[in-house]
Amino acid sequence: MNIERVRSDFDEIARLSDCHAVGGDRYDSFLLSLVPSNAAFVLDVGCGLGRLSAKLASVNREVTGVDLSPEMIARAQKKSPETERLTFLCDDFLERSFTAQQFDCVISAATLHHMSPNVAVPRMVELLRPGGRLVIHDIRSDVGLGQRLRTHLALAQVTAARLLRTGRLRAPRAVRDAWARHCAEERYLSKTEADALAEHLLPGARVFYHWLWSYTIVWDKPGAP
Repeated sequence: MNIERVRSDFDEIARLSDCHAVGGDRYDSFLLSLVPSNAAFVLDVGCGLGRLSAKLASVNREVTGVDLSPEMIARAQKKSPETERLTFLCDDFLERSFTAQQFDCVISAATLHHMSPNVAVPRMVELLRPGGRLVIHDIRSDVGLGQRLRTHLALAQVTAARLLRTGRLRAPRAVRDAWARHCAEERYLSKTEADALAEHLLPGARVFYHWLWSYTIVWDKPGAP
């Protein structure tokens, strides 16, 4: 992972968020449903603008959102409600000195592909308390004719939904260009690779595959909650 490139890309995307709506909450409800109701301490890895972190925080739950981008963190702090139950950190979660086994749930949305899974996933596991839950949601690479056809159908669905919601067929040019530059060097796991990752690093995990080019891995750490 080129940390400086990722940080720079998301600083730019964060600044664009001041003028244009970026990102979405297509899977927020699904991801929220996967976090155990009794999870009192949650870590959101790659929290971005803090949308998911803010939805997770409650009177019975403390949420820590961590992200490399200072621009993202600044806007997350500004946009989120002021509460002692929600903390944002600008840092590399791989390097941050968290207490091992500190969290009841670790969640990561659209972040794993920025890191080496063989490094990032064990680090997430390390930060979980026994009985805690790991939720990894990321972008999937579709391979083969059938999967690519599904990608095009999904893209048509997203385009139609954007048209109904915003009156635009496409995101603003500046936003498209920023994401295109960022994604040019990205590599996403295929379904086969995501299955292999889960089997190797998170035995017994459940893997969900979604219509819109993404997957979710849910794994419960052995031990008493």
